Amino acid sequence: MKEQSNVRPADRWSETDIRDLLSPGALSIGAGTPTDTGVSWLLPTKVERPITLGAGVPDPATLPVGELQEVLARALADDPTGSLTYGGNLGFDGLREVLAQRQGRIDGVPLTLDNFIISNGSSGALNNICDALLKPGDIAIVEEPSFSGSIRTIRGHLADIVAVGMDDEGIRVDLLAATIEETGRAGKRVKFVLTVADFHNPTGTTMSLDRRKALLELCANKQVLVVEDAAYAEIYFGEERPPSLYGLAEGQGVLKIGTFSKPIATGLRVGWVQGRADFIQALSQVRFDMGNSPLLLQALAEYVGSGELDRHLEQMRPLYRAKCDALCESLLENCGDHLSFRKPDGGFFVWVECRGVPAATLTAAAAEVGLAFPTGAMCY
Repeated sequence: MKEQSNVRPADRWSETDIRDLLSPGALSIGAGTPTDTGVSWLLPTKVERPITLGAGVPDPATLPVGELQEVLARALADDPTGSLTYGGNLGFDGLREVLAQRQGRIDGVPLTLDNFIISNGSSGALNNICDALLKPGDIAIVEEPSFSGSIRTIRGHLADIVAVGMDDEGIRVDLLAATIEETGRAGKRVKFVLTVADFHNPTGTTMSLDRRKALLELCANKQVLVVEDAAYAEIYFGEERPPSLYGLAEGQGVLKIGTFSKPIATGLRVGWVQGRADFIQALSQVRFDMGNSPLLLQALAEYVGSGELDRHLEQMRPLYRAKCDALCESLLENCGDHLSFRKPDGGFFVWVECRGVPAATLTAAAAEVGLAFPTGAMCY
C-alpha cells in the first residue's frame, strides 16, 4: 500500500518562489511609483493638508458631477439592455461616431467610426498599441524625459526603449534621425516614436510647427509610426490649439491617442486610439477584455455630442491658465535665484530645474513644509 504524504498543499505553495511562475514581462519591470499610475505623489510630512503637485489630474472643483449624473441616468433609462451588456472590442458605435465628427473638425481630416477604438483611458490605448505592434527586441523611441507610466508600458512588452533628447521646440529630430540610422545598422526595427507634442508631460513643452513637419517627414521616409499622445491637447491657454500631428499627416503614419481623463475626470477611464481603419482593426484583434462599459460610453456620447464637453472646456481653460500664472509668478518671486523653468502654453506641467542642490534633497525638504512633488529622475 502506497504511503500517504503528510505534507499539506498549503505547505507546498508556501515554499514556492513566485518568480518561477511569472511571465518575462512581469519579471522585467519593478513595482513602479505612484506617479506611474497617476496617483498623487506624497512624501512623509507632518503638515495636515499638504499641497500636492505630483499628478496630472483635473482639479476636483471642476468635475462636472451633476452633468454626468444626468447623462448616465438617461443612458440607463433609454436603453437599459444595451447599456448593461457587453459592448464589443471597438466600443459603442454612438461614441465613436461622435468622436469622428468632433475630431474630424479639430484635425481637419474626414473621419468615420471605423477610425476609432475605445480604450481604458490613454494608458489602455498605449497598451493596446504595444500589444498589436511590439515583439521582444523591437525598438520604441520615447522623448527624454517622458511620462514614467508610458515607459513602463513599453518595457512590459519586452521592447527596447531608446530615449531621444528634447529642446524648447520638442523632440530633437536630428538626434532622432541618427538613432533610427544606428538601430537599423544594428539590425533592429524601430516600430514607433511616442511623442506628447502638446503641453508635454512632464516638461510642458509644445512642439513647434517646423519640428512637427520635420518629425513627420523623417518618420514617413523611414516607415516609422508616430504615436501621438494628445492627452493634454484640449487644455490650451491661447486662442487656438496647436495643429495635431495626425492632422498635419492627413491621418497617414500616425496613431493618435485621446482621452477624457484630463478634459473631464480621470476616474472615467475612457480613452481612444484614432487611426487608419486597418490599424484600428488590428488593434481590435488584440483586445481580450470584452471592451469598455456601454453605459459609460453611451453617457459620454450624449455629453460630447450635445456640446457639453466644449462648454466644460471653455470654463476649464481660463482656470488652468490662472493656476499656471499663479504658480509661475510665485516661483519667480520666491525662488527665481535658485531655479529655471519655461512657462507652458497649456496642460498641467511645469518642468523646474533647480541649482545648487540635488532634486531628492529638495523634494524631501519641501515635503517637511507641506509641498509634495516628484523628482524628474523617474521620467528618464
